[in-house]
Amino acid sequence: MDILGEILKQVLEGAAQGQQQPQQRAPQPQQRAPQPQQRAPQGGPQGMPSPNDLGEIFKQIFGGNDAQKLPEVVKQFEEKGMRDEVDSWVRTGPNKPIDRRKIEDVFGDRELNDLARSKGIDPNDLAEVLAKYIPKIIDELTPSGQVQRRH
Repeated sequence: MDILGEILKQVLEGAAQGQQQPQQRAPQPQQRAPQPQQRAPQGGPQGMPSPNDLGEIFKQIFGGNDAQKLPEVVKQFEEKGMRDEVDSWVRTGPNKPIDRRKIEDVFGDRELNDLARSKGIDPNDLAEVLAKYIPKIIDELTPSGQVQRRH
């Protein structure tokens, strides 16, 4: 079963809709005509990996389609002093945000650089994207409000 793939699809579709609307409503006078992006040919917004690349990165982080590494990812955040944030993602209710620096602290420069380099993405952009989506993904992977080991 492709649990993580389905969750990523929902999260990324919601993000794409949210990002399209503000860009269309508030064009900047100094903007030039859109140029093709070399880094994200599948149409990912600027500063964001393509949906395919992002899906592969999250599957690598969470341990494949069935998110086998979810307990380990949660533990990584807790060990870095983010128990309150993680609890908000796992439990029902609003998710507490995290920023790029916390992502860098949890995953470390080496792992982030390796993930980013494998997809031709800037590590800072990747950290921003992970900070935005990891809370939503963990929230979706824990609908019962508990982290359960996946088989």
